[in-house]
Amino acid sequence: MEKQLYLVRHGELEWDQGKAYLGQIDLPLSEKGKKQARQRRDFFSAIPLDKAYTSPLKRCVTTLDSILENKAVTKVIVPALKEISMGDWEGRTFEEVKNQEPEAFNKRGLAIKTFAPPNGESFLELQQRVMPVIKKIANQSDERQVIICTHAGVIRVILTGILGLPLEMMFNWPIFYADIYELGYQPENEKWICKIR
Repeated sequence: MEKQLYLVRHGELEWDQGKAYLGQIDLPLSEKGKKQARQRRDFFSAIPLDKAYTSPLKRCVTTLDSILENKAVTKVIVPALKEISMGDWEGRTFEEVKNQEPEAFNKRGLAIKTFAPPNGESFLELQQRVMPVIKKIANQSDERQVIICTHAGVIRVILTGILGLPLEMMFNWPIFYADIYELGYQPENEKWICKIR
């Protein structure tokens, strides 16, 4: 019997300092982000969800709470669903890192799978952290329709993982704020089907 896993990216963040490495900084949603979350509530209004999982960062918890308003669904906070850790680069703009650490900045671009900022994670390490959780959720026999609220980096490593694609391809598709990726999973043959909503 096919299961449905809905991967939802949180809404827009409250941040106005340009493109930056925000990783695990615990930022709130902007007003636009709150509106995006409310709009996603309409999509899920007719879906009988069995369980909800979320990153502990407030941008995901707030998005999920808005989506689940008036729904009696058990919510589980999962630390492993946090965004990639950018370590010492957290909160720094791309421009700042490029100017101050040009060699490391370029190295990340050339080795996006394995490069980790000082005290941070690589995308490979992120995938190794996230995929066991996704497989466990997918194989919960009593949960047929599940929502997972998380981050762009996490969604990217999940999609490349289940589709059997190289991690280097993870930026081949954009993942916008409040995007929904519907994953169909067939436990009997471990087959995945992905739809973008």
